[in-house]
Order: sequence, then structure tokens, then C-alpha cells
Amino acid sequence: QRTVIYGERRLVLEGADIKPQVAVFVSDTLSAYISAATADGYAEDWDLDTLFTALKTIYPISFTIEELEARAGSRIGLDADFITAQVLEDCEAAYAQREEALGDQVMRELERKVLLSVLDRKWREHLYEMDYLQEGIGLRAMAQRDPLVEYQREGYELFSAMMDAIKEELASLVFNVEVTIEGDGSQVQAKGIDSKPSQTAPLKYT
Repeated sequence: QRTVIYGERRLVLEGADIKPQVAVFVSDTLSAYISAATADGYAEDWDLDTLFTALKTIYPISFTIEELEARAGSRIGLDADFITAQVLEDCEAAYAQREEALGDQVMRELERKVLLSVLDRKWREHLYEMDYLQEGIGLRAMAQRDPLVEYQREGYELFSAMMDAIKEELASLVFNVEVTIEGDGSQVQAKGIDSKPSQTAPLKYT
């Protein structure tokens, strides 16, 4: 777990272009929303209003449910793959518009600042959760379960949940955070995002 987080953080601090990675995070997040909303029942049973409300928290979706249905021919013509393809194409266009508005250099810096801030905060939270898990893991023995096996399993589940949360928050912030450019354009400030990397994060966990 530490290797994964350190590797991600090192890329950011070295100034790497993480646009492809951000695109994957955004795609994974939107695809997960759609998959969850379309997992049960038929198209006419899906709560597309709730789905679209969730999608709008990530990026400014440009089409309505009615327009989506019209593209598919009817409501019953919708399926998860079609919705996903339409949303991802729309999201790519929205990302291109934001990148054009901010400029390539500012967008790359914004992506790095957002990822570093989210990584540091989520990693700290994860370490606290792992501490709590470690403190209570001995109770598993009372249920005749191997504490070490349970610790590894539950720790992995916590880590997976943290990675999903990182993807979701990064996807939303790169679209929605307020950006100001100072001086000659080399200083990019994102409202609500740490402007400097934490000197103590990621915390070492052993």
C-alpha cells in the first residue's frame, strides 16, 4: 500500500504529466456511478434522475435524460454500455473545454496540486483507520478467525475504498475547483487545495 502511494506522490513531485492518469480516474469514477445505477432491473426501472444528479457533482454534463433517451431511440433502448459511452464522450469534451479555458500548463499544474492534496489527506485518514483496525483485530480470534488473515483482508478492503475515494474526489475537483493564476502565470492557486506538499505526508506506516 505504501509503495503505491509513494509511487503516485513521487510522480507528482517530479512534475510528471499525469493527464492520462487523471483521465483514467475520471473514467473509472463515472463508470462506477453508471454501473451502480444500472445494476438491477431494466432501463425503465433505473433512477436516471439520481444518476444524473451524481454525475453533475463530477462534471457539467451537457445533455438531459430526455436527450439521452432520444439518442437511444427510446428509454428501453438504453443499456449501461450506451450510457457509459455517451457520458465519457461528453466528459472528455468538458475536460477539453476546461483545459482550453485554463491553458495546458495551468491544467497540468492543477492536476498535480489536486492529486497531491487528495493523496496526502486520504493516506493520513487511511493510516488512522489501519491503527483502529490493528487495535481491535485481536477480537477476531474470539470468533475463531485468524487475526492476521482478517487484518490483511480488511486492510486491503480499506485501501481499495481509499483508492476509489481518491479517484472520485480528484475527478470532481479538477472540474470544479476555483483556479486563480498569479504573477507571470507560473503560480497556480486552487481554492481549498493545499498549495504546498505536506512535509509529513505520506506518513510512514510499519
